[in-house]
Amino acid sequence: MQADVIGALPAPPAPPLPEVSYWPTAPAVPAPVLFEHRFEFDGRAGEYFRIWIVNLALTILTLGLFSAWAKVRTERYFYGNTRLAGVPFEYLARPWPILKGRLIAVALFVAYILASQFSIFWQVVLAFALLFATPWLLVRGLAFRARYSGWRGLTFRFIQDYGEAYIRFLVLFIPLVLTLGLLYPWIHGKQKQFIVENHRYGGSWFRFLLDPARFYIPYLIAWGVMSAWMFVMMMVLAGVFASGSIISGAEVSPQAAWIPIVFMLLFYIGYFVILAFLNAALINLMYNHVELDGRRLRSSVQGQRLLWIYTSNTFAIVLSVGLLIPWAMVRLARYRAECMSILAADDFNGMTAERRPDVGATAAEMDGLFDIDIGL
Repeated sequence: MQADVIGALPAPPAPPLPEVSYWPTAPAVPAPVLFEHRFEFDGRAGEYFRIWIVNLALTILTLGLFSAWAKVRTERYFYGNTRLAGVPFEYLARPWPILKGRLIAVALFVAYILASQFSIFWQVVLAFALLFATPWLLVRGLAFRARYSGWRGLTFRFIQDYGEAYIRFLVLFIPLVLTLGLLYPWIHGKQKQFIVENHRYGGSWFRFLLDPARFYIPYLIAWGVMSAWMFVMMMVLAGVFASGSIISGAEVSPQAAWIPIVFMLLFYIGYFVILAFLNAALINLMYNHVELDGRRLRSSVQGQRLLWIYTSNTFAIVLSVGLLIPWAMVRLARYRAECMSILAADDFNGMTAERRPDVGATAAEMDGLFDIDIGL
């Protein structure tokens, strides 16, 4: 019996050839583990009150001459009680250079006041001289503060780039005026960029990783909220006048005298609230984009918490006739430290020192006397 031939089974497919790479692949490098080193402030209001009250008394008794020593004692207390990775900061300036700087600053200020009493021309001349000296004062003041601020045996440094300072703090105000203030957020960002990127710590450079145009976001939000608040107040005011409770015929109600006071009070309350939230947003925006040799800063300031601290501190100082100023300062310093940290993959041991010259205190004191903000 002949068997039916169905056919030969198909041959199994050949196994795929292994891929041959003539270029060796680099092994995957694991991402570095980042550690969060938090800032801490362990000062106490009772401790600082004793320093503050002695400073105040001796400054009054010496007609202001002790103010240089008072400043050094205050700065050393706040620096020494601010810690990063368990190590306190140091304030290294001495009182005598600060006193000499303050005497020169006071002499110039007195000359400006006297000029206003005798000659408008010389008052204008001194005012313009101060205006054109402002960038120089800013740079010298920042250099002095950086030179005498230290941590872990290393000090900070500020590169004294006067040309760029004059551009960002004087020349840019020309387009600011021409645009009716619309360039202010961008100019503010450029100024902060200049301050951050010219700072050094040891041999490491600070970097500012933010486009200055990003400063428009918090400012536009603040301007929008303030405009809405003004619109609401104007509508309420129009409603009050339309109700006839203020003006009836040709007679004006006695309550009308309170309207400007209430209006201005509500305006400043809204301004104060918006300013607290704007300040928190700007602090976070700036510090969250600062890098020091691969180490990133992190800020987590909350607007509502900052508003509460500002409000309660103000009421406490007013109701205590100024005696709770130390408590308010310590409280604010503690909160700011709690909200600040550094993300780093090391313990900062790789940082090296760098030689830097001494910086005079005259400009640093003049900027404080004439209320020039140069702080980060």
